Amino acid sequence: MRSSRFALRCFLGVALFSSVAVFAFTVSPSAANAAGFYIQEQSVSGLGAAFAGQAAMPRDASTVYFNPAGMTHLPGARLNAGVNVIVPNADLDDTGSTLGGVPISGGNGGNPYSATPVPNLYFTQQITDSFWLGIGAAAPFGLGNEYDDNWFGRYDSIKSELHTFEIYPSAAVKLNDWLSVGGSIIFQYADATLTNALNAGTEGLQTLEGEGYAYGFNLGILAEPIDGTRVGLDYRSGVNNELEGRFKIVGSTGADRDLPARAELHLPDIANLGVAHDFDERWTVLGSVTWFGWNNFDRIETVAVSGTPIGSVEQNYNVSWAFALGTEYMLSDAWTLRAGYQFDQTPTNDTFRTTRTPDGDRHWITAGGTYRLNDQWSFDFAGAYIDVADEDINLNRNIPAIPAVVSADTDGQVVILSAGLNYTF
Repeated sequence: MRSSRFALRCFLGVALFSSVAVFAFTVSPSAANAAGFYIQEQSVSGLGAAFAGQAAMPRDASTVYFNPAGMTHLPGARLNAGVNVIVPNADLDDTGSTLGGVPISGGNGGNPYSATPVPNLYFTQQITDSFWLGIGAAAPFGLGNEYDDNWFGRYDSIKSELHTFEIYPSAAVKLNDWLSVGGSIIFQYADATLTNALNAGTEGLQTLEGEGYAYGFNLGILAEPIDGTRVGLDYRSGVNNELEGRFKIVGSTGADRDLPARAELHLPDIANLGVAHDFDERWTVLGSVTWFGWNNFDRIETVAVSGTPIGSVEQNYNVSWAFALGTEYMLSDAWTLRAGYQFDQTPTNDTFRTTRTPDGDRHWITAGGTYRLNDQWSFDFAGAYIDVADEDINLNRNIPAIPAVVSADTDGQVVILSAGLNYTF
């Protein structure tokens, strides 16, 4: 009978992961909602506390993503599913953009973003008293924006899409009563489409598109050196994906081409330290520090399949940091409430910031909670408001003979509404 229940859990897990994979591939690429184009929204319960202490707070099966060692705090079999609806807004104002020394005509491009759902799904299974297995599915990096075709910044970008989908087979071991370790393998699929205007006498459209597969790893430690105080440390490796596709120029006199090409996508490694301290049976205070190795993302370099360089666009992202504080309060046996704040430093800089990622330092204010219906079912909800700081864009684009200067001021805001469920088998 026990083996039959285990087989049923595995069957349900496969069915649900197939469903979320289809969903993830059919929704449009998301606007990034952490600094750069990282999507932090991989746990509804975590969002409620601004992801403070997330590596040390294994509330549910989403610990597969944030610290796989946390699975050892989840007896039996657990399922966590969530959807985060992300509603970004960006406003770019022309501050003197020119083409060949003449002001560029066109509007401000409008809000390039639209509301986007981002799903995630996790499953954990206790195998023995000291060994756990798990699996997760998420989309942790993404970008999706599109400006009006005739806007003033069109020589830098018109449409930008980056879509990633990852699966995480995971394992964890409980070494003793206070220390656990865990790890995951990252299997990643990525596809990207980047378009911008090009003028070599007449104005045309330049497009770079490609897709690829890559892998990485995730390692975590969770310790409780003092009763009621948990410390979690998680490291996610950088993933280097080589995208293969085509490079096209259409409609620009003498520059038209259509070539098989490839481009490398270097995604950052991420290290997170989280601390959770229970003041009593109801109050928990949370804190975390996260380091992002964004200096991996130094340029977008396009090379023909023959090996001939086509072009290189400097990005020169910097290492960045995020700091979060939060709290969790058990109001009753049924209700748990959360709130948090996060400061999320941008990896972009004034010299290389682009209209594809008009990013700035971010201030998060979040709140949420969990309603426990019974011993099997509970439901998560969370909301966030993110203020994106004003920044400048100053870039040189187009061909050297007809230089385009893209100059703008940018600011933005993001609203996130999230809901999820947990099931204990």
